[in-house]
Amino acid sequence: MSNITINQLHMALCEANSILLTVHIRPDGDAIGSMLAFYEALIAQGKTVHMVVDDVIPEKFSFLKYIDYIHDVSYLETNAISVDMLMVLDASTYERIGRVGALCSAPIFNIDHHISNTKFADYLYLKSNFAATGEIITYLCKEWNWPITESMGTALYMAIATDCGFFKFSNTTAHTLEMASYCVAAGARPNVVSETIEAISADRLELTKQVMQTIGFYKHNTVATIELCPAVMAILGDDTDGFVDIIRNVDTVDIAILLKGESPNRTRISLRSKGTDVNAIAQQFGGGGHIRAAGCTIMKNIEEAKSELLEAIG
Repeated sequence: MSNITINQLHMALCEANSILLTVHIRPDGDAIGSMLAFYEALIAQGKTVHMVVDDVIPEKFSFLKYIDYIHDVSYLETNAISVDMLMVLDASTYERIGRVGALCSAPIFNIDHHISNTKFADYLYLKSNFAATGEIITYLCKEWNWPITESMGTALYMAIATDCGFFKFSNTTAHTLEMASYCVAAGARPNVVSETIEAISADRLELTKQVMQTIGFYKHNTVATIELCPAVMAILGDDTDGFVDIIRNVDTVDIAILLKGESPNRTRISLRSKGTDVNAIAQQFGGGGHIRAAGCTIMKNIEEAKSELLEAIG
């Protein structure tokens, strides 16, 4: 692995004729927005670009341009594709890109902002002080004088906004706001993005009422948990956004924990905090992320996983 500078990254992109873009499984707004914008930017530079994700793309992102150009991983299995570069966006580990890595033999480049990045790529451009990978892509385009179109601005604004809680989280900096402003100047409409991403159905709200019955408070109300049992997860799939914020916003709560029961013996965890380093907690269970937002998976049921987490918090 080699950490590269912005100039080295630019040179590598200039030299590459064909590029495969991918992001982490269970793609979120930052991953999808960054990939779509970078795709458009690279196409404008005359590159041949493919986008492949080893997962389903959430329907809520369907308003973005070029979303239909994203292929499932089977695209690599059925097409003889040779590329000069595998560009991984917003993924901190090799495992997080699913089968894409094994199906592409090109040198791996990684643009990421996670402090827990395992440095799996051959070449890494890491900006852990940035709130989102979308903030990095916006910055790169600005520094390289690559035009940001209205559709790129929309995708990048969504990427930035969703990864910093629409500028409410502590990872929001002056630079974050500057890059978001740059996207708005390019034509992004904040109200359209927020209304589209945050829209919920009546059925979703009914389900939320049930989920709220699982809320628990611990450690003198400084830790809160909320649970999605396997039956609820079967309905939601990966669309679990918003649940952890219900408890995170409680005035006494420092650590908010969302427990997602993927099966009776597998629980996926999302951790958010206002002060505690939850990345350190997640790493105890083989996970990671950011100081204020991290995740992990515990091979136990929800109750057992919750007990182990509370003990690790101390």
